[in-house]
Amino acid sequence: MLVLTYEQALAYIHSRNRFGIKLGLERMRALLAILGAPQRQYPVIHIAGTNGKGSTTALVASVLKTAGYRVGVFTSPHLSSYCERLAINGKPIPEERLAALVSAVQPVVETAALDPLVGHPTEFEFGTLLALKYFAEEQVDVAVVEVGMGGRLDATNVLTPLVAGITHIALDHQEYLGADLVSIAREKAGIIKPGIPVVFGEQAPEANAVLEETARSLSAPYYRVGKEIGCQLTRADLSGTHLKLQWQEEPPLAVRVNLLGAHQAVNAAVAFGLLQLVKAQGLPWSQEHLVAGFNTVTWPGRMEYFPGPPSVLLDGAHNPDGVINLAHGLTKIFPEHRIRLVMGILNNRPVETMGTLLASVLGDNLHRVYATTVPDGKTAPSTRLARCFQDLGVETVAIDDPLAALQAALAETEGDELLVVTGSLYLVGYLRPFIVDLFAETSGGK
Repeated sequence: MLVLTYEQALAYIHSRNRFGIKLGLERMRALLAILGAPQRQYPVIHIAGTNGKGSTTALVASVLKTAGYRVGVFTSPHLSSYCERLAINGKPIPEERLAALVSAVQPVVETAALDPLVGHPTEFEFGTLLALKYFAEEQVDVAVVEVGMGGRLDATNVLTPLVAGITHIALDHQEYLGADLVSIAREKAGIIKPGIPVVFGEQAPEANAVLEETARSLSAPYYRVGKEIGCQLTRADLSGTHLKLQWQEEPPLAVRVNLLGAHQAVNAAVAFGLLQLVKAQGLPWSQEHLVAGFNTVTWPGRMEYFPGPPSVLLDGAHNPDGVINLAHGLTKIFPEHRIRLVMGILNNRPVETMGTLLASVLGDNLHRVYATTVPDGKTAPSTRLARCFQDLGVETVAIDDPLAALQAALAETEGDELLVVTGSLYLVGYLRPFIVDLFAETSGGK
């Protein structure tokens, strides 16, 4: 077997991108069978949704890790390193291990691809194969697997989970999932399996109707935030998100979530419901584990705050729903701060809608925008985003290079101002290491 270097392995993974996005499950089923069905060697918690599924995944994993379990987590996209996608107990897969894994899976995939009924897996399918095999090799006690896109035909939907969760559904990826909320909800509802319990986050009525109808038709017990799962937000500020959670008829429990933004309360409630269901199916944890897990959870790049000076907040809001959550979070948590904005958006997103939403909610607090590009071939031009803000009367400059845009913004950010980087997880992931290094230097490397 040819053993690849990490750089060669990464190049091979990304080379799968030429096969595009091919929704469907037959190829994944065939490849997993050849690999010995690694996904059957551990229980799985499967999480779909438009926004919030990553935070919910992180919350569930944090509690189970605190309870002493060996927890595999598969998420996408990554921020700064592909290794982040495959993690165990919060630690990304080591580079040399990823290289060994790719070296082992590559010949299997290349041979299987000769069969026209199987064909070549896409980049996301290949990554899913790596994760499922890695977790089996590492003998995890449980895996928390985040859906890539949609649900029904997503590569991860070959799994038969212990429980499933669906976070908030909003308009996103309409070119693949459908033009309206009902169509998208149908795709997300595709992860619901016969008889397997599922938790639903707060939804628009039309999305909720689809989810409930699907669950009933499959005799899958369902638990809804706001109904069977009580969720009362008590405070959302720089100290975190404070709320009371209640499972069915049990007494309410006060918790603090170590993530910023009122929207995290509902994500915590979905995680709470999922944890209650896995407890009933043989993965016990205590109230102390829950409180400690929520209290210490981290999910970088999602309303991640660096106190400064200068104060910086990173948020990978990449669709209108995410932008609204970000904007309301900023007005609630930083009501007195003037805001400078470094923003770059992919061209398959509603650029003008996202810019308008942000500007309208922030109002006069939005001081200056540094429109930039995302380090990805699908980026929207910085001039397009700049024009959007300029048309709204916001002082804006277009700087193509993201690092140059960040440096210009940092140089101009003053005492009580907040610098926000947003618009794409790819942009946040690219700039985050520079920001982490900057704050490491200013704090004396502590």
